[in-house]
Amino acid sequence: MKQAKITLPWKPLHVWFIGDLQWAGDEDAVAVAHLKRTIAHALEDEARGHTVRFIGMGDYTDFASPSNRSRLKSANLYDTAVDVIDQKALSLTREVYGFLKPTKGKWLGLIEGHHFYELKDGTTTDMRLCEMLDAEFFGTTGLLHVQFQRETSDQRIGVVIWFAHGTGNGQTGYYPLNRLEKKSAEWEQVDVFAMGHTTKMAHEFQNKVYPRWAPGMDLAHRKVILIGTGGYCLTYVLGATQGRVPRGGYAEQRMLNAAIIGSPVLHARPGVRRIGPNREGKHTLSLEITAEA
Repeated sequence: MKQAKITLPWKPLHVWFIGDLQWAGDEDAVAVAHLKRTIAHALEDEARGHTVRFIGMGDYTDFASPSNRSRLKSANLYDTAVDVIDQKALSLTREVYGFLKPTKGKWLGLIEGHHFYELKDGTTTDMRLCEMLDAEFFGTTGLLHVQFQRETSDQRIGVVIWFAHGTGNGQTGYYPLNRLEKKSAEWEQVDVFAMGHTTKMAHEFQNKVYPRWAPGMDLAHRKVILIGTGGYCLTYVLGATQGRVPRGGYAEQRMLNAAIIGSPVLHARPGVRRIGPNREGKHTLSLEITAEA
């Protein structure tokens, strides 16, 4: 796990989660046009004076799975063969960067998924993608404290985001939310939990209730948001073949549910709220967070 603090201007923030492309060079197997439209739509908010950022959820390329990486390592290949494989893995990564290029410099961070390649120099294709995008690499799990800085004072208010690629093979639409409900029960002071892997897009709002003992006794609540982050790899591809055989890919062969194509977005809007019935009442900072999927 890696933690980071990021300070942003005092204006609305929109965070888009992008992952599970599983790009292997076949445009028929990945919703590339949909991805490009999503990015263009996301960046429209910048023209309104808002801040737009992205979080990478892993599985950007389909090469290579954990079992495939293990077999390649045990093959004891010659250096030239290793170099050729490295070059192809990096070529796929550069193609993914081509899709994501308009987002360069606008990332809160990226994590790795199950599918990536470990290069000869000890880095991975996900790390190289981060370099191309001017983004921070968080590895397995990211924990971000995004703070909003007021222009007229040193006051700040923030939102904490926990994000991981995820695991498991549940086929229901609410499977990622079930996983995240268990995870959110373990953590205090985290506002948003996000998980990829399943190519299911959903969100759920929770209320965390807590007691307040002074100056009087009452109860309050804090909103927590759980997000399944969708994806762009297609489950069923009309006319799919392997060689000369009409045969679908891994997901079709295992009769998995159709992927939900697209990206959810988290909205955070900082503000100031007056406490009290008149102009002399106290003011406190507020942060409205919500999500769309």
